[in-house]
Amino acid sequence: MDPNLWNNIFAENSKPRAKPLGADQRLLILQKLQGKLDLGLLFEIFAREIEKQIDISRLVWDLEETSTLIRRGEATQYRQAFILRFGDNELGKLQYSTPYPLDKDEINLLHTYHRLFAGPLMNAIEYRRVKNMALRDYLSGLGNRSCFEQDIQHALAMSERRNVGLVLVMFDLDNFKQVNDRFGHLDGDKVIRRFATLLKQAVRASDRCYRIGGDEFAALLQPATDKSALHVARRVQQLMSDDHTLRTLKIGSSCGFSEYQKGDTTTSLVDRADRQLYRHKRNK
Repeated sequence: MDPNLWNNIFAENSKPRAKPLGADQRLLILQKLQGKLDLGLLFEIFAREIEKQIDISRLVWDLEETSTLIRRGEATQYRQAFILRFGDNELGKLQYSTPYPLDKDEINLLHTYHRLFAGPLMNAIEYRRVKNMALRDYLSGLGNRSCFEQDIQHALAMSERRNVGLVLVMFDLDNFKQVNDRFGHLDGDKVIRRFATLLKQAVRASDRCYRIGGDEFAALLQPATDKSALHVARRVQQLMSDDHTLRTLKIGSSCGFSEYQKGDTTTSLVDRADRQLYRHKRNK
């Protein structure tokens, strides 16, 4: 007999039998899920409940072109995908990998779990959206000052604990006030949005960019060295010189950076970058 066929037969016979959820079980699961607004915690509770009845090798949640690994494991040949919905709202797709093909009872059981999960998941997604809006600058789409202050604390702690290089790069636009005074705030807003786009293009996807006020911007590079900062600064200058809008309005930028040193605080890191930025601006 084919060994693979024997293994499949053995897996089918040895797997736990899925049982429908009674009313008391559904209520208990719903109580565990309700009120959990942290997506990581919510999915952990959800996955643990399912694993009481179904073996999961790997579980991935896809939402808006982003994939989140819920259960880390090898993808198997037995895969099943489910679209999650709450009312008219689509909440992404769950992709299961299991050590054996799911039977009809198991698929029906998963549908029950998904119905219980959809409401709490909708609340958690909406909470994340509102929270992200509070940390996002409405004009540039970059992180705002609150987001910057939150992230730099985390980045400093990472550098302190794990000896990971961190560089803060700060930018200030040249000739921005004249554009606002001469052409008005609509053109000024266009400049802000355009520079934000170029700044994101100049850094890695893992680096973080912020508009910290007016025409002041910052980028946190980690892991990084002073060479990383120089590369980003040169890249920004090149992108700006190639940009028709900024070139026409004669918009330039001044730049300063500081590399993490042991014992640095937010204030000391920002202060060194700020001083270098204004030296650069004065020497033009």
